[in-house]
Amino acid sequence: GTYKRNSEGDYKSTEEEVKAMIRDASEEGNDGVILEDYTVKDLDEDTIKKYRNRFSSRNPDHPWNALDTEEFIEMLGGIKEDRRRKIKGVTVAGMLMFGKGLYIRDLFAKINFDFREEIDVSSDQRWSDRVTIDGTWENNIYNFYFTVINKLTSNVKVPFRLENLERKDDTLVHQAIREAFVNQIIHADFNIQGTLKIIKTKDSLEFTNPGSLKIDLESIFKGGNSKSRNPRIQKMFSLIGLGEGAGSGFPKILSAWNEQNWRTPELKEEANLSQVSLKLWMISMLPEECLESLKNIFGKPFNSFNKYEVLILATAYLE
Repeated sequence: GTYKRNSEGDYKSTEEEVKAMIRDASEEGNDGVILEDYTVKDLDEDTIKKYRNRFSSRNPDHPWNALDTEEFIEMLGGIKEDRRRKIKGVTVAGMLMFGKGLYIRDLFAKINFDFREEIDVSSDQRWSDRVTIDGTWENNIYNFYFTVINKLTSNVKVPFRLENLERKDDTLVHQAIREAFVNQIIHADFNIQGTLKIIKTKDSLEFTNPGSLKIDLESIFKGGNSKSRNPRIQKMFSLIGLGEGAGSGFPKILSAWNEQNWRTPELKEEANLSQVSLKLWMISMLPEECLESLKNIFGKPFNSFNKYEVLILATAYLE
C-alpha cells in the first residue's frame, strides 16, 4: 500500500523500497546496527593496523592511541554495546570498514566492489586495470579505498602548484576526487542489490553506489546540508583526514572543476536501478572538436558571438 512519487507520477513501491524508506527514516543512519555474535576477532588485524598507523600519524597525541584494539574500534563506532538488550558486538560500520572479506560477503551478499580502468582498451579487452572481489585482497571498504585511490589520481593532468616555494602535487582536483570517493561510500545503501562501482576513462571518472539521494539535487549543489547514510563510516574517514562533514563536499568538487574549466559534474539518481551516479568529466567545457563543429554549422558569423553565446551553443551541442 506504499507509493512513491517520481517526475512522471506515483508508482507502487516494492518491498525492498519500503524497507529502504524505513532504514533511511532513522536519524542514526544505517551503519549502527549491531551484528550479534560478531566480535573484534572477526575483523582483519592488518586492516586495523594500517588504519591505526594512519590515525596516529595524523593525531600523534590523541588519547585513543593508548587503547587496545577493541577499545579503539569501539571509540570509532565499530563496536557497540546495547545495555537494554544486553548485547555487544561489531556494528555494520565496523564490519564493512575493517571486517574480514569472508564475513562481509556472507553478511552483505548483494553488494560488490568494482573499479575498472577503461583506457587503451580493445574489443577483446574490456579494461586495462581492475579491482574487484576476487580473493586476492581482504575486501573491506578501507582496503578498497586505499587500493583504488592512487589509481584514480594517477595521470590526472593538473599542474602542480608552489606553496612557500615548495612543490604541492596535492591539488584541489586531487582533493575533490578523494571527496567524491568518500561520498560514494558514506551514502551507499549496503542492504540492497548493487555495486560500489568506479569507472575511469581517459577523460572521466564515474562513481556509482546503490541507494537513493536523501536530499534534493539543488541542496546538494548548494551545500551546507549533509545526511549521510553511514555516519559512523563517515566519522572513521574524517578522523584520518578524509571527507567533509558539513555538507561542503560537493561544492568543493564543483569549485575544483570550475577552476579547471572542465565540464560540470553530473549527479543523477536512477530510481529504477536504485542507484546514484556521479560523473566527473576531465575535459574542457569547450573542447576543440566542439568549437570546430560549431564553426562549421554557423560559418563566419560564429566569430562575432560573445563568450556567453558560445558557451550556450557549446552546452547545447555537448548535451
